[in-house]
Amino acid sequence: PGALNLLIIIPILHCCNTIDFNRLCDIGEFLCDDHVTCVSQNWLCDGEPNCPDDSDESLDTCPEEIEFKCPLNHMTCIGTNRCIHLSQLCNGVYDCSDGYDEGVHCRELLPKCQRMNCQYKCSISRNGTSCYCEDGYEVGDDGRNCNDLDECNVYGTCSQTCINTDGSYACSCVEGYVLQPDNRSCKAKNEPSDRPPVLLIASSETIEVLYLNGSKVPTPNSVKGNGINTLDFIYNKDTICWIESKESSSQLKCTKISKSWRLTDEWIINIAQYLHNVQQMAIDWLTGNFYFVDHVSDRIFVCNHNGTVCITLIDLDLQNPKAIAVDPTSGKLFFTDYGNVAKIERCDMDGMNRTRIVESKIEQPTAVAVDLVNKYVYWIDIYLDYIEVVDYQGRNRHTVIQGRQVSIYLMIQDPRPPPYL
Repeated sequence: PGALNLLIIIPILHCCNTIDFNRLCDIGEFLCDDHVTCVSQNWLCDGEPNCPDDSDESLDTCPEEIEFKCPLNHMTCIGTNRCIHLSQLCNGVYDCSDGYDEGVHCRELLPKCQRMNCQYKCSISRNGTSCYCEDGYEVGDDGRNCNDLDECNVYGTCSQTCINTDGSYACSCVEGYVLQPDNRSCKAKNEPSDRPPVLLIASSETIEVLYLNGSKVPTPNSVKGNGINTLDFIYNKDTICWIESKESSSQLKCTKISKSWRLTDEWIINIAQYLHNVQQMAIDWLTGNFYFVDHVSDRIFVCNHNGTVCITLIDLDLQNPKAIAVDPTSGKLFFTDYGNVAKIERCDMDGMNRTRIVESKIEQPTAVAVDLVNKYVYWIDIYLDYIEVVDYQGRNRHTVIQGRQVSIYLMIQDPRPPPYL
């Protein structure tokens, strides 16, 4: 009760220069048909579009037809990206525009299909026959019998908690969230009801408090600053902290946020280390420690809650560190770097046990956020124009958004720790 519901947004525009449509890509790169984007030639015709216009996977670029990925128990209509269910094969209806799903093979292969003794059903295609299972099951190694499909291993099945059942699954939410009518999504509880969730939005000159629809809260709420470039929130202290960078110096400032969303009691934390080159930080809400990324001296350092003690955690094998995020519940720190080698790393919060979790198909990872419930890491690559996600071990990688819609880079995160802390 009385918990703050808020999101933090730090937007930074990244385009402004006139585009030279005649420029050439570097050696080993492919120029997309938009005459703007360059991608690695190693990414051509790998079944995964990397160009905004998908020209790296087009029939003109690839010598052979692209194999599109269809859902389980579906197949592709030849020459298209249309998928049809296996039950639609040989059903007397032309579901593919060219009639590929029907033909004389339906009658000729029917005896073979009957001899397969499939546990559920048999499908007939021009390439042969195969068994398939009802929804919620997949064909086992013997090619005949059906085994339960664990939908919980598929990214995005549930918003938070997923429980696999025989032939199905059930989604649920952790404490503080409510399962939505789609039975998959979770939404934060609005408690108390007269305090709807808000956004903290930082620009270079102000920090404002807005409702989720973009309207301003009734009471005057803004912080006037000069060169604000990073922001974080200490949940259990109802405190916002940010860094203001000026030509001569930089300061770490904090302010309280009241129950009426008013920003009050602003103060300065005197940090013993140099903050002028710090553009991003993360706060450990359990200890109050501040984690900073210095992109000029190429290091990551941490300071205690009052700034009297600061220690460099990482300064080796960093060429251009950029973004940082922490998960105090797991004791993990995540950061991005794109000097000679672009990568995302994970380490303990004392800087030990460094592990690269992403180091392929990544160029300029400029922002990072963590999902504290599902243990996912999200990042934005402004060169490749995508938002992607992996788990804490660097597995189960997926593209969330790709293309020109990633015209600004930002990280939106519900900063509330899980309620069991």
